[in-house]
Parts: sequence; C-alpha cells; structure tokens
Amino acid sequence: MRISINMPLKDLAGVPLDSKGIMRRARMVENAGLDGIWMGDGISPNMTRPDALMWLLVAAAGTDRIEVGTSILQIPLRNPVELGQRLLTLQALTRGRFTVGIGAGSTKSNHDSVGVNFDKRFALLKENMDVIRRLCNGETVGAANLNPWPDVKGGPRFVVGAWYSGIWLKRAAKDYDGWMSSAGRTNLKTLADAIARYRALGGKRAMVSTCAVDLTAPTTPLGDEESFHLRCEPDEAARRLRLLADLGYDDILLVKADHTRRAALYEPDYTEKDLAAIRSLLPKDPRPPYPNWPT
Repeated sequence: MRISINMPLKDLAGVPLDSKGIMRRARMVENAGLDGIWMGDGISPNMTRPDALMWLLVAAAGTDRIEVGTSILQIPLRNPVELGQRLLTLQALTRGRFTVGIGAGSTKSNHDSVGVNFDKRFALLKENMDVIRRLCNGETVGAANLNPWPDVKGGPRFVVGAWYSGIWLKRAAKDYDGWMSSAGRTNLKTLADAIARYRALGGKRAMVSTCAVDLTAPTTPLGDEESFHLRCEPDEAARRLRLLADLGYDDILLVKADHTRRAALYEPDYTEKDLAAIRSLLPKDPRPPYPNWPT
C-alpha cells in the first residue's frame, strides 16, 4: 500500500508556511520515500484554509517524482469552466503528477459562503464534472473551449470521494480513475464493506483519506464504531495499515494529528524524523500510483 501525507499549514512554531517552507517540506516528503502530498479544500466562515491548488503547485515545484492531489476538491463551489482551466494548468505544470480527488462537500457553510444551494450539491457535482471533463478533452461546451495542449488533453486523473453512496460508488468504478473513502468518520467494518462493493463493481484504485496519524500517542483498542486512525504506537499503526492493505486498499493519505489536541487538524508540522517513522510502518510499495507514472 502506498503512503502519502497531507501538507501542513504551519511550521513547528505555529507560523503559516510560505512558499519556501512548502517546497522544503515537499522535498522532505519525497526524500523520505513517501508517495504523495495531498491537500484538502474548504471555504467555511472563520476557517482559515488556503487554496488547495495553489498550495499543491508550490509543493510540486519543490519535487520531481511524487504525486500531488486534492482530498477533496469541492466541485460545486466553483465555476466549472474556470476550474477546468486551472486543472489543465496544474496538469501541464506537474507533467502528469496531479490527481484530483473530487466531491460534493458535506458542510453546508462552505456552500453558503459562495451562494450555492447545498441541497443541489450532488446534481451540481455531476453537471460540473461533465463540463470539466468535456473541456479537458478539448470539446466545446456552450461558448467555452479551453483548447488544451496535446500532452495535457484529457486532463488529470479524477478520483471520487464518496460516502459509499451507491450511485457515486458505481460512477467511481465505471467512469472515474478511482475512489476515495475517508477514515475521519468511518470505522474498519464500513471500510471493509465499502471496498468489497467497489471491487465488485469493477473499481480500480481505492484510497483511504483523512487518516489521523500520531505515533507518539499511547495505544488504545480501536473500537468497533470508532473512526479508523493511527493515533497509536508504531507497531500498532503498522498492524492497522496491514489490515487495510489486506482488504485491498491501494493508498492511505495521512494527516498528522496531535493526540493532546493542542493543535488543530491540518496544522501540525512534521520533521524528517516523523516522516521516517511513517515510512517505516510498511515496506515501500513498488507500484506506481497509476499506470504510466512519469519517471
């Protein structure tokens, strides 16, 4: 199973990262032998979250090989033509290392912030993705045609982030490049049931995102209804990862957490020692993140 990590927002002193800080940490992730860097998305009132695509572009500029991706990008919050242009741009600038985790969003305040009807989010996700994918393929949609360069035509890979919704799990398997579950609110039994359904539908790449990791936390039993996490000692974290690998998951996307809860999720920084400890949990997966991975 491939192991990737969510980009932090602040340094160890609690100061928001600048571009040099992002690039330095991205190089640390790549040098540690991890597989990717991912970034979440949000526009809720009073919540400080930088633009995920800009953050990932800077991370990509500091690396040569690893994947960068969104986990997840809330598609209904943006104009699909403008967003399609940005996604094609990132595809070009990363030379194909970019993957877009897409979703409708589950927090109403994000949609309220940009004047989007929350109840229509899934219909908007489908409509907007249809427009984006057609534009990425060089088609004309209404008055828009982005005329993508030949080497980026088709756009980046799109992975569906879904709460096991039957219709979206089926779409992820049939029409997209993969499916992204979430450990943040999902127990191990649900993760097992969901991947069995996804594989039965013919799904390919299967990912678990938003998995909190703190290898300094004391180990306690993972309850049957408890969200899956790695806030535990390294031996137990390795055992839990092997459980996911045995279920058939291809990727785990980790978010560094502070089990004392002194720092907000997504903010804690990591050190080279942290990354080495994470890398040592499982043997390096020899597979590329997807076919035709650039070298």
